[in-house]
Amino acid sequence: MRISGIGLSLPGLALALLTITTLPAAELPSVLIEGGSFGGDQTLDADTLAFDRVTDSDTAALLPGANVAQGGDVSGLPMLDGLGDDRVRTLVDGMPLSATCPMHMNPPLSYVDPSAVARVDVLPGVTPVSLGGDSIGGTILVQSASPAFATGEQLLESGTVSTFYRSNAATESVSADAAVASNDASISYDGSAIHSGDYRDGRGDRILASRVEDSNQQLTLALRDGTNLYEAQAGVQDVPYEGFPNADMDMFGNVAAFVNLRYWGALPFGRLSVSSYFDSAHHQMNGDAPDRYPPSPVDITSMGLMPTRERGEDYGYRIELAIPSSARGTVRLGNELHGQNLDDRWPGAPVGMAYDYVSLNHASRIQSGTFAEWQRGWGTRWNTLLGVRNDTIWMNTGAVQGYDGIDPAAAGFNALQRARTDVNFDATALARYQPDDGQSYELGAARKNRSPNLYERYAWGTSTIGMIGWFGDGNGYTGNPDLKPETAYALTASGAWHGPGDRWHLDLTPNYTYVRNYIDAISICGPQCSGMPAAQLMFANHEARLYGADADASYVLATRPAFGTVRLTATGNFVRGRDLTTGGDLYRMMPPNGTVGLEDRRGRWLSRLEVRVVAAKTRVDTVRLEPATGGFTTVTLGTAYLYRALRLDLAITNLFDRQYADPLAGRWQSGLYPPGFMGTIPALPAMGRSFDVGLTVTL
Repeated sequence: MRISGIGLSLPGLALALLTITTLPAAELPSVLIEGGSFGGDQTLDADTLAFDRVTDSDTAALLPGANVAQGGDVSGLPMLDGLGDDRVRTLVDGMPLSATCPMHMNPPLSYVDPSAVARVDVLPGVTPVSLGGDSIGGTILVQSASPAFATGEQLLESGTVSTFYRSNAATESVSADAAVASNDASISYDGSAIHSGDYRDGRGDRILASRVEDSNQQLTLALRDGTNLYEAQAGVQDVPYEGFPNADMDMFGNVAAFVNLRYWGALPFGRLSVSSYFDSAHHQMNGDAPDRYPPSPVDITSMGLMPTRERGEDYGYRIELAIPSSARGTVRLGNELHGQNLDDRWPGAPVGMAYDYVSLNHASRIQSGTFAEWQRGWGTRWNTLLGVRNDTIWMNTGAVQGYDGIDPAAAGFNALQRARTDVNFDATALARYQPDDGQSYELGAARKNRSPNLYERYAWGTSTIGMIGWFGDGNGYTGNPDLKPETAYALTASGAWHGPGDRWHLDLTPNYTYVRNYIDAISICGPQCSGMPAAQLMFANHEARLYGADADASYVLATRPAFGTVRLTATGNFVRGRDLTTGGDLYRMMPPNGTVGLEDRRGRWLSRLEVRVVAAKTRVDTVRLEPATGGFTTVTLGTAYLYRALRLDLAITNLFDRQYADPLAGRWQSGLYPPGFMGTIPALPAMGRSFDVGLTVTL
């Protein structure tokens, strides 16, 4: 794989988008506009990406500036300034894939192995309307390697093979890529596979239902003709099993395939990009996983297996035209469509269930969006970006039924007029002032919207078993057909200061977001009512406020031959989220946290030391029974040795085997020992110490 690096865009990155550069056909134009960003760009180079691959198999963990709400081993949910999952628009090679699961076990980034990632851009908060609508938290752009073409008559050939091993959970991973290209044609292949057992926490206790098996394969064909570039991608994923220790179910199979067609071309009056895609996924879960409840197996339901089966499709297109409006200005016009079809049925268990439970009956969600954006440079110091967007969302689902076929709740739901249409309008304004090369200041404001997903509107059941809900809290969720779209009013500001020769830099980015009709939850039946350590909740519109700040800094301590280049780095962020309707705290708000790192690059050796500090989480959502967590400090050591075509990586994560719980990981559902469990489910313990090794060979 050809790694170009990962570009970080801190909150509000968007604005740096200053000019669209006409690129040669051999290089895929970025959906981002070249220029700077709020707080400046923080680039994670190929070496840093290689370090991260050794210690983590979840692509969400690669995202700079983002926190991750734990799911399965490869299915974390990114959180940007307190907003995550469907509130963040995630594009994988331009495709806005949807989770085909009532627990969101297969979010977009779960379809991408870290080995296939060439670039990631994270844009929290205020983002250009050209990067998508129907989201309020920001945008995540994940791209695989751009095709390379030969420059002479001889074919261009390349390839790599990598393997990794992690002692905790006995994780084994292998990936390979190969590419061959002529002057006008390129074909490449990326493949990966991972097998992991259950991990152990800092006490050495096994965390049940945390293992995974996963494989991904992707084939890319690219052709160029003058200024025209054509690309076709096809890929498949097979996940025989993935455990979710903070959920009531485990994934018992996820088979997906996609086709993605893209075109870029230069017209006499501008540049045109067109894409279309189709993705299909078959997904299964089970509530009686063999390794979930000891002694194994234990039938917690007394009814045998508790399976679910989901079939989903994503399809759509995107058209964008970029037209120079002046020597320093560009107008972008575009239209896109994203459709989702989802069928969710839970086959009746062997005992006591006469019918299949129909959760979503061929439900559909179609989003059509049109945008206009104007970017302009004013002299040498000022740049602005203005944009407006309209998204119309149509949603519907068919009649449903319960396990007994005569559920009164299903009858009431079937009597409703279930079709819904939302018409949303977004607007973004960004300004950047750069008085000199050593400093820049940016300000952004936006009105953004997000309509409910299919489960938030149409999940009709009222069980306290958490079979619907992607929050890791063990609660059951009921949908609300009358939900209104969320409307967010966001403000971001940023200051960036840089020393000569990048010897030091400091970026500060405060942010504020007010959300009208924020989709939160109200209690239908609490633990006292249900007799379980969980509650039944219903989605409801509230008012919410979020604010926080992000900081990023570095300083070169030494550049001597005896020490190499030694750099001190530091990052930190905090967020506060308040439900203004109830006066309580919002769910999954990350407490103040920061990381201090020491990097040393000397000859063929690359080394780093990272110390991460996270404050105690005492602000919790009591309605969702969110657990409080203690503060903790973890240490990671890593070193790499490069010799010609070989790279050897060694790392130790959680060096002191610290016992702690991640604040966003939710409750330890797989630690719920039946029968007769009484009490509160504790927070999910994090992974203990692990010795990791990786080897990469460039062919």
